[in-house]
Amino acid sequence: MKKLTFLICVVVLFSCGSGSQTLDIDPSIAKNNFSALENFDKLSGGADILFNEYEFQFPDMEKGDVLEHTFYFVNNGDKPLILTNVKGSCGCTNVEYPDQPILPGEKGAILAEINTEGKKPNKIFRVAVQVQSNAISKKVKLWLKGIPYEEQ
Repeated sequence: MKKLTFLICVVVLFSCGSGSQTLDIDPSIAKNNFSALENFDKLSGGADILFNEYEFQFPDMEKGDVLEHTFYFVNNGDKPLILTNVKGSCGCTNVEYPDQPILPGEKGAILAEINTEGKKPNKIFRVAVQVQSNAISKKVKLWLKGIPYEEQ
């Protein structure tokens, strides 16, 4: 009986809040949009590129699925940013990126699409998206990874 009373007290204590309500924020939504790039340090000395993330892991997938992920960035430099070459590290990856200069403080996105057909089932894959530009950091690698499962 004492254990039951204790358990009820614990449940009541944790279920009663202080009157404030918390919001559950899905971190994948918060990380994968421009709002993650609102407060950034501005650099001087040329264009620069700052991404919202540099690595993304896909959730469970079936072998053969075509996956998409968008990396968001901001030009945190003081000159226009020009992406000169953006490509995947293997033939399974296609990318789309802006071909116009990104002015200081402006934002852009790189869309990566991966076909998992040729990936080994039940083994983690890791694909790089290589970004070359006129930025202070001339070359940046973004990583995509996941595990394709065979349909049972």
